[in-house]
Amino acid sequence: MNAKDFIQSSRTKLHSFLRSSQRTTKRSAAKADHSPMIFIGSWKLRHSETARTHSLVIGPDLTISIDHRTIPCKVVSLTADTLVLLDHYGYHITITADGDTPVKLFDEADDVIYYIVANANN
Repeated sequence: MNAKDFIQSSRTKLHSFLRSSQRTTKRSAAKADHSPMIFIGSWKLRHSETARTHSLVIGPDLTISIDHRTIPCKVVSLTADTLVLLDHYGYHITITADGDTPVKLFDEADDVIYYIVANANN
């Protein structure tokens, strides 16, 4: 095999390898995507220390409203059981699910945990 054939053969193998690794990366990225559907809906929040309740609505675009006031925020991360949002003041709001139901909201701004309870009309 001369140098020209060797280079061509190596180039072909490299292209084949890169294409297969790109397919693997795309499949891995698709598996890493998680559906936000379990977080969407309306619930009651119960303050962990005072037992005071508030309303919580999470929209299809993952906007949240507490007591009918929309909290400006953006999604930081989404996993199978956790939704992390960053509010307009720079504090995190972390919603944790158990199975297919949100169960807890942690508000970093107030350092408070709220337990998520199903609405009676759900």
